[in-house]
Amino acid sequence: MRGVFSILLAATLLAAPAGRRHDRIRVPVRVENNGGEGTAGLARKTLTVRVDGKNAAIGHILGPNDDLMLLLVADVSQDLTLVDTAKRSLIERIRQLPACVSVGVLQAQDGLKVVLDPAEERGPVIEAVQSLRVSGRAELLDSVQTVASIGDAIPDKTAVRVAALFITDSDIRNYREDFTNPVINESDYRDMSRRFPDALIREKISKLETALSTLQTPLFIVHLDYRSEGLNEAYQTGLMRLTAATGGMSYFCRSQTEIPDAIDKAFDTVLSQYTIEVLVPQNAPRQLNITLESPGRSLTYRNHFSN
Repeated sequence: MRGVFSILLAATLLAAPAGRRHDRIRVPVRVENNGGEGTAGLARKTLTVRVDGKNAAIGHILGPNDDLMLLLVADVSQDLTLVDTAKRSLIERIRQLPACVSVGVLQAQDGLKVVLDPAEERGPVIEAVQSLRVSGRAELLDSVQTVASIGDAIPDKTAVRVAALFITDSDIRNYREDFTNPVINESDYRDMSRRFPDALIREKISKLETALSTLQTPLFIVHLDYRSEGLNEAYQTGLMRLTAATGGMSYFCRSQTEIPDAIDKAFDTVLSQYTIEVLVPQNAPRQLNITLESPGRSLTYRNHFSN
């Protein structure tokens, strides 16, 4: 698979927005209290799938024992100490990964770049993580759609689970784009920038949610440095919205000591996640509402897609 990420990244950046509809949707699913049952934890015969209230057929069911392609994306430009802690935790988890997991490494700040194409060997992945630089401008918001598009292109070639895990210490004020929404007229109480200082952030997040609704790769985020200041709280809430919308999760660290646990939780969730391939009925609407049921199991899954 040498060069695959570089090729997919170039194709994604050059391609016009896709207009084709999907005949199948890959739904990320988490099974609560699964007890390590593997793929048998979601047996086809006990799984009911509906699309907009109508029964739908199931394609592949991929579980924790099946192949996983993990896109590890670093967006780190702030605190070397926090990033070094994250690197050590990442390397420890990478060494423990099961053989069914391949990892590709990308760097987001100052423009998305491929550091390492998908590798099953742990040595090159560890070297790639160690080489990640801490500098430049945050670009997480500018890279999530491209990363999700790369992830979507991979299963077109093979039956494999895909997830993207972002490691970031991003500050909303460290983006090239100015999200601070400065007050235009200090004396005008009707100036909307006075009343909604986070409006530009919310607008950006809403646009990304719309774009990601047509993509199927679940996004996970570990933020190394939670900030309690107003604009960054709005930004971090936006990151939570983006991961939830794709069927992923986000984790925020309020101190350096919380970083290893957050990375462990992110890896545990990614590794245990299922992918259920739902066959979209003909003449289904563009806005799909998917329902999954499995007797005796509590399922958490993404239920809304734009097709």
